[in-house]
Amino acid sequence: MLPAKRYAEALIKLGQEEGNLEKFYDHLFKLFEIIKSNNEFNNIWFDLEMKRSEKKQKIKAFFDDDIDSYILNLLYLLIDKRREIILPYIPLYYKQMYDKILGNVDVEVIVAHEIGSDVLNKISKWLWKRYGVKNPRFIVKIDRNIIGGIKLLFNNIEVDASIKGALDSMRKELVKIAIL
Repeated sequence: MLPAKRYAEALIKLGQEEGNLEKFYDHLFKLFEIIKSNNEFNNIWFDLEMKRSEKKQKIKAFFDDDIDSYILNLLYLLIDKRREIILPYIPLYYKQMYDKILGNVDVEVIVAHEIGSDVLNKISKWLWKRYGVKNPRFIVKIDRNIIGGIKLLFNNIEVDASIKGALDSMRKELVKIAIL
């Protein structure tokens, strides 16, 4: 969806210039939630037979000044260009770029048992030293199958320091040796 990416890039640049990166992020994801759950908005937004001027009026009335003017102008531009269909993708591309600028990374932490914030702080420091991850956002999942240790998944990287991972690795080595 390249057009959506270009719109997101333009918003990022504008957000940086205006000092509104976070504000745009918040408004785009508020809009994203509306797209996912509000039939009234979707009936207006995806009605391709409605006149552009009428659609703009209805969109403005829908938000009732509860949306940033730049985001509203983006909506108007999408209506004018008849690119309504790409709107759901713009927040996703914006998030990718926003996270890259701020160094935010979603890190899935898989453990066998609950862990405390002290462990997450150590993981955070290790991620910074090893991979340059500034702001990890941890998603902790409990998986008793890993037996013990920890497994990290982020940015298409897997760090497996689990007992199950070690046992699987040993098993592969033994099979390889047995075949030779």
